[in-house]
Amino acid sequence: MSTAQVERLAPSDELDHLKAIYGKDKPDRLYGVLTDSFNVLQNRAQMLLSLVTITLTITGFSGPKIAESSPLARFSIAFGLAFVLLSALIMISGPLRLSWCTRTRAGDIDQSIIKLIDQRNFRTKRYIRASLFLVIGLTGYVFSVISFLITG
Repeated sequence: MSTAQVERLAPSDELDHLKAIYGKDKPDRLYGVLTDSFNVLQNRAQMLLSLVTITLTITGFSGPKIAESSPLARFSIAFGLAFVLLSALIMISGPLRLSWCTRTRAGDIDQSIIKLIDQRNFRTKRYIRASLFLVIGLTGYVFSVISFLITG
């Protein structure tokens, strides 16, 4: 089994790669691929936002009781909620930001597609960062629940 090296392409190289796959004179297909990418990011970010909402809802009901149980639980729940909220802010300012592909125009079609690839990459980085912050926040939150269960 060979270990092929994976290469991260610059946006202009990615455009060339997409043209090799879909054809040089198929900008509609290239726009379709990017539109699908934005849809995937949107759907995944909505899923993460649902986790944020569930966390905040549960905290509304049980948060005060958990926080009363011990200083460690109080710190952990505050720490966790801060990261959960930060995750939501990153998602709203990144992958959930509404922007239409057809509004992006930069010179010719190739430059416009490269600009869309740049936007997709930016939103992907924001999605990854929001996911990481959500995991950190949920970890703090779960730690507060564990502390609550131990100390009662």
